[in-house]
Amino acid sequence: MRRHLTALLALLVGLAAPAVAPAQQHRRRPAARPRISLSSYRAINQRWHSPAAIPAARFTSDGRFVLRLHSLNGLGSAEVTPERQDGGFDDAQRAEVARVLSDRRTGANAPIDRRLIDVIYQIARHFEVGQVNVVSGYRRESRNSNHSLGRAADIVLPGVGDEAVAAYARSIGFLGVGVYPISGFVHVDVRAHSYFWVDRSAPGRTARRSRSRSRRRRGGGMQEVHGTLAQQADARARALGVIPLGGTATATAAPAHEGADDGDGDDGDDEQPNAPQVAPSGG
Repeated sequence: MRRHLTALLALLVGLAAPAVAPAQQHRRRPAARPRISLSSYRAINQRWHSPAAIPAARFTSDGRFVLRLHSLNGLGSAEVTPERQDGGFDDAQRAEVARVLSDRRTGANAPIDRRLIDVIYQIARHFEVGQVNVVSGYRRESRNSNHSLGRAADIVLPGVGDEAVAAYARSIGFLGVGVYPISGFVHVDVRAHSYFWVDRSAPGRTARRSRSRSRRRRGGGMQEVHGTLAQQADARARALGVIPLGGTATATAAPAHEGADDGDGDDGDDEQPNAPQVAPSGG
């Protein structure tokens, strides 16, 4: 009899265990993503901007600027030389750019829009910097973002202030240009109509245009800037025959989520780094 009672008890405990386990699992919270203090982040960001540890700018014998890209996320570096003084890169060099602009979380890469590469080249050549530090390029899971289409990059030019980089980029036309003064980088993307913004979100946060006006009044989140300048830049670019998008299979059509002003791409969904690599140069 005692044996039967023991067996019955064991059976009841076994039946109850699966019901308890999910409840316990439901109460468990996923581990928080590691963050660094803002002061530590600023020290890292200063190293990104320091020109001390990067090579000098190089030109070919016929005057073509050599573009050097360096990933701040451990994806290496690449040096690519354009076919012309104003840009133009062959498939092999585009593949090198795609490698450096790979998804920093998964390592996956995708074709990078030809015009985006030319724009980064144009910016680097204008300031004659020996290296462009890449904070983020292609991001496969970044929906509602030009990053997921290979059309966007977050960059730092060592020795050049972010606002100066953005000011020049705004003059090019058919670009999204975002300044991130707290996170310390400039976002550039190619699009059908220019859109310029400033995002004062902290590192590791994102901002959306739909956030409340009170948040904007407090100085946080994203704000559109230089709207008239965006229209003027596009008009100049159009007169010069600039093609806004092109060079990849996905670049021939605008994302379904984009509105008439193409402002819903990255201005409201730009992921900022949490704990990036600290070395701004290297192979």
